[in-house]
Amino acid sequence: MPASHRHPPNRRLAWERLQRGWSYEELCERIRTAMRSCGEKDTGLTANTVRRWETGERWPDPRYRKHLVTIFGKSASELGLLTPDEMAMRPVTEVVDEIGRLLSMITADGIDRSTFLRNLLGAGVLAPLLGEGGERLPAAVERGRGVDAESAEAFARVVDRQAALYWTSPPEEIFQASVAHTRLGTSLLRAAPEGAVRQTLAEAAARSALLSGRVAFFDLEECHTAARLFRLALSATRECGDHPLAAAVLAHAAFVPGFDRRRSDALGLLDAAFAHAWHGVGPLTRAWLHCVASEITARCGEPKECMRHIDRADQMIDTSGDDPPWLDFFERARLDGFAGYSALTAGQHEEAARRLRTALDHLGPNGGKQRSVLFADLAAAHAPADGDQAAEHLRRAVEALEEHWYAIGHDRVRGVLDALPPAAATRQLGERLTDLGRARLSELTM
Repeated sequence: MPASHRHPPNRRLAWERLQRGWSYEELCERIRTAMRSCGEKDTGLTANTVRRWETGERWPDPRYRKHLVTIFGKSASELGLLTPDEMAMRPVTEVVDEIGRLLSMITADGIDRSTFLRNLLGAGVLAPLLGEGGERLPAAVERGRGVDAESAEAFARVVDRQAALYWTSPPEEIFQASVAHTRLGTSLLRAAPEGAVRQTLAEAAARSALLSGRVAFFDLEECHTAARLFRLALSATRECGDHPLAAAVLAHAAFVPGFDRRRSDALGLLDAAFAHAWHGVGPLTRAWLHCVASEITARCGEPKECMRHIDRADQMIDTSGDDPPWLDFFERARLDGFAGYSALTAGQHEEAARRLRTALDHLGPNGGKQRSVLFADLAAAHAPADGDQAAEHLRRAVEALEEHWYAIGHDRVRGVLDALPPAAATRQLGERLTDLGRARLSELTM
């Protein structure tokens, strides 16, 4: 360790700051404000002091630590503010159950309210993950054998395979497998030693929780479950220090309030995602972040802002740079899809149709689910001028849903259908869509 770094870098404090999208100066000002409210004197605290806390060059004085705990709403241990001697004095249960508490929150938020997830719980698949009856670790971990590099890499390979299967597997089945694997990862992570093994496990556990959350949100419409799984994924990114992955998790988490038009909550998460992006993400990742921002601002009724984000994504998409291999949910065609939706929101129907047709023509091998969304948006773009063409695109959207179920696509098609004037063709499509939805519900309740 360099002589100038007397302590290990405080990744926990840095992560909490970044999750809120705060700069060094913004955190510094919050501390100064808290001190003034308590009648404490100005100590000359600067943004550089905060930076040095995070890099390990300095350790926060007790007068600052108490305010950091209040500002972040986290314990001193969660913020990395305890010295090694203080850490040793913590109760063992606090250390062991840190991730377990996050997992138990999923139950508190009502994961078992959906019939499908109740059935999974009844089968005993999710109970260990959700902490019902207490967390139970694998026997090998309980005996203190820990985790080796080979086991960590094997766990990561399974995450890769499950992510690949997401595009073609029934969502309830991939969710069942992924969420069980997430549980295994969090259990193994507790026993992993510091160093490369722990980083490998943490990165893979974060991707596993992210995959589970994506399926819960986009395919099963379990928003509360998705939010908790994204939170779990974010906790794991802190363990491995992966800024691009943290940005991806935060942006996915922003979809939850964004689809509910809770603008402030969604943009707060996006601010944090962009803050992580400053620590090094590739151009494709940054373009995707702007696309997420475009969809959320479009849903919140801000057409000019959503088009501004699309312009930025267009500028970045063809820039060279390194992006992570797990970024398999975004490509040039997906950008065109986001752009089409944004143009549609802005009332630019011809531009929307152009971008959407381009997206459909260039969808990659993982684009099956997205076709229903793109055809629905294309139908909406044609609806004002050509009802027959709109109905034809909706027919193809329903066919895409019959081949690859996608809850978001189903909702998009239903929204366009309901907005069209009544006609024989649209009534038939509505009946097919209703039958498809009933069939899906029947599958989940069997």
